[in-house]
Amino acid sequence: MTAGLRLANAAPEDPSLPQLQDAILDAETLEQLFRDIQRCTVVSEVLLKGGALAMASEKSVPLDEALAALREARVLGVQIRYWYDGANWWDTLMRTPKGVRLIRIQHRLTG
Repeated sequence: MTAGLRLANAAPEDPSLPQLQDAILDAETLEQLFRDIQRCTVVSEVLLKGGALAMASEKSVPLDEALAALREARVLGVQIRYWYDGANWWDTLMRTPKGVRLIRIQHRLTG
């Protein structure tokens, strides 16, 4: 699902911690990420982040609206929550001077 992304695991030694990935995305890779999420996952929520501690949206927005807001710098970031391969994933995308930073965390349900 992450074609074109180079992601590094931040904590692979500790299996009790959720898997965390961090990468800087260029514009083309960002577009591919949104296409992959749209095609390959079940999106549960997309939130816009307005500031360091503030959400820009209280309700979920469509993926295409979130991508446009991020590209046009109308928001500081976007958080996409989705299901993929039996796990719940949260992708937080934050605008930085070097590109869009992706922080991906996996939440596995234990029963």
